Amino acid sequence: MRRAALAALCALALAGCGFLEPRERILPAGFAEPRLLLVSDEAQGPILVGGDYGLRTSLDGGRTWTTPAGGDEPALAAGPYADRIMVSRGAVAQAYGYALDGEPGEPAAWPFPGAVSLLAGSARRDRLWAVATQRGQRPALQYSNDGGRTWWRMAALGLCPRPRALAAGPIERGRPERLWVACGARGLLISDDLGVSFRRIVGFDDVRDVAAARSRAGHAVVLTPRVRVTFDGGATWRAADLDAVRVAIDPRNADLVFAVGPNGSLRASLDGGLGF
Repeated sequence: MRRAALAALCALALAGCGFLEPRERILPAGFAEPRLLLVSDEAQGPILVGGDYGLRTSLDGGRTWTTPAGGDEPALAAGPYADRIMVSRGAVAQAYGYALDGEPGEPAAWPFPGAVSLLAGSARRDRLWAVATQRGQRPALQYSNDGGRTWWRMAALGLCPRPRALAAGPIERGRPERLWVACGARGLLISDDLGVSFRRIVGFDDVRDVAAARSRAGHAVVLTPRVRVTFDGGATWRAADLDAVRVAIDPRNADLVFAVGPNGSLRASLDGGLGF
């Protein structure tokens, strides 16, 4: 009975975002290798893809795409917080509602030096992390626990010099979110103290992207570029039969995982990222 109920929920999730058959779609022109891929917390689960050509959103699992207001400006990163999505335009930030169908907030300069290339968020706790870069300097990890109104620079001990992706998700009830960092040839790093210090997860030589589930503790997906999945916080990993460039996990249903595969194809998984 439980298995049948789970299957029904998965079918409903895909029906809600229009992703029944086929389970492969094509991203808009210019977005074959996007800088960001995110599924919104809004009830219809809009998919957000961003890059040098701006932002595009889809309400039907990638069958059709629209350009949100202000969506023609480059988008380097995005992270959820409260009922908003923070988008980095590089030197400035801009906030959208979860539905991504209204006017965004006015662009505002980051209150710290550098351009933000990576963002991660924890909507349930109104937390945001940002990686800011400046020419000739190591990246700085900034942290906010009030939706981006105030920021603190974290020590980030052990953080790699060129982070490629950032994600945050619960690892255990009552503890802070785990921060996951894809570091390319430096592998995969994690922080369990909000970004004060990082340690390496052994067994990875080339990690290009990472996504963390917000509704299932310990569930994360990394790209090496082969899709690899953990359900126990990184203690064990399983590989899927797909190489991809970006990955995102639905914030309400961790079984639903999206990945950008070869030639800009958008793939969907119904089992947490193991099968596409």
